[in-house]
This record gives sequence, structure tokens and C-alpha cells, in this order.
Amino acid sequence: MRILFAIIFSLSLSASFAQQASYFDPAQAYNRLLIEKNSGTYRQVSNFKVTGTAYLFGEKNNGAIYTPNETGKDIFITYDTYTQHVIFYPSANGPALTKEPGSVDSFIINKNPEAMLDHDILFVYGSTLGVKDKVYFQAIARGKKANLYKKYTSELGVVSTNYIQSELRQFNINVDYYYADSTGKGLKKLKISSKNITKEFAGIKDLSGIINEDDLTANRENELTRLFGEMNKE
Repeated sequence: MRILFAIIFSLSLSASFAQQASYFDPAQAYNRLLIEKNSGTYRQVSNFKVTGTAYLFGEKNNGAIYTPNETGKDIFITYDTYTQHVIFYPSANGPALTKEPGSVDSFIINKNPEAMLDHDILFVYGSTLGVKDKVYFQAIARGKKANLYKKYTSELGVVSTNYIQSELRQFNINVDYYYADSTGKGLKKLKISSKNITKEFAGIKDLSGIINEDDLTANRENELTRLFGEMNKE
């Protein structure tokens, strides 16, 4: 059943997003599909019934968590981008244990092709990176000169196709990129444009001749990863 869902997801992405110029993060695309395919299931948040999901790549992904006092490997993890809770299950059928933001230093969600996640992803808590944001940051690219991170958050948005039910909302997943450089001044939000990126990293490397504007729009994360790789070359 999950494999069939993944096939439908892939086909839907091709049909829905092929002609759109803007970039959709895989987690955003996954959430949009769930909203479009909603079968009447909702999550209750305060007085609202919310469609879609704030759970990154769905629930119960295989992974690992690391806290100051314990390590859990080969467990099932749910990362709630709305509350920033990390929920884990010591066994597939065991009770859920919820960790408040910051009580987990870092965690890993293993690749899950059925949820369109094609590689393991690592998250570290904001304080570990020297910032006060009570959220987790995904490590995208690391090197001696510059590191790239991604932040997922969720908010409740109005369902544009249903204005009649005032209590109905949908999860909107927001994606922002941050970077840290060798100055050690913490994370800084990255404005995504070729002009800004070229200016921002001029002190590390001249990217003006190698940045690809089309890829930055249509294939953003791959292009950013490539650029950070170029900056971190010896």
C-alpha cells in the first residue's frame, strides 16, 4: 500500500509541479499531496481541524536520537515541525515517547524512498549551533569554510478551496536556509538569489561565474549543496 502511495505521489508531482518555476522542497511537496488526497482525516489543533501534516516525511520513520543522557538507535521517529517535538517509539508497537524541544541534541531520520526521502538526514538543535531559536536545523553541507543548514517550521493556513468551514485549516510547511562560516558568529539566514549569494560569499569564493540561476530556482538544494562544495574546496 505504501509503495502504491509513493508511485501516486511521484506521478502527482510530475503533473502538479512540472510547469511551476518555483522550487518545492520534497517535504512541502509531500505535504501538499496529503492535502490534495485528504480522505476526511484531520489533526485537532486548538479549535481547528487541520489537514495535511506537520510530521516531516510522515510518521514513524526509522532513525536515531541523541540526548545528553542516552542514545537510541534503530528506533522509529516522528518529527513534528509545528511543535518541534521529537516523538520516538522504542518498538514499532510500543508507546510513543515525546521529547520537548531541546531535550534532544540531535537526531537522524533514515532514508525512506516510499516517502520520497532518498538519503539519511541529520538534525541538530539550535543551541548546539549557537542560536536561540528553539528549533532543529538539518545539516545539508559541511566543510572547513562554510556550513549549510535548513530549518523546517509549520504554520496553520486557511484552506483556499474551503471557506465555508471556518474551523478548517491546513499545515503549511516553511523552509528556510541558514549558513555558518569560519568566523564562528553563529547562523545567518540565507537569502536565495544569485545576486545575494554571490555577494554574501565574496570573501570566501567568487561564485559569479559558476552559480546556475535556473538550478537555483528549480533545483535549489542541489545547487546550494554544489556551491558550498565549491567554497569548501582547498
